[in-house]
Amino acid sequence: MEDKLVTLKNYETMVDAMFDQELLRENNIESSIYNEDTVELLPMFGEINDGLRIVVLQNDLEEATKILEDYKNAIDE
Repeated sequence: MEDKLVTLKNYETMVDAMFDQELLRENNIESSIYNEDTVELLPMFGEINDGLRIVVLQNDLEEATKILEDYKNAIDE
């Protein structure tokens, strides 16, 4: 079965997307940021379509979601 790419999360800023991408990388989850060139050059396109998105393999979605949630919970405490 072929694994497909799915959207993990949408972002308003490149800094936030890059931070989460690095957090995933540190936990051995490969990801890509989609629409980064379009949104950086023409920020209004971030509001029209999905904006910046981190995508992961579908098999990694559950673990990636947990990693981001655990990090958010840890800094909220």
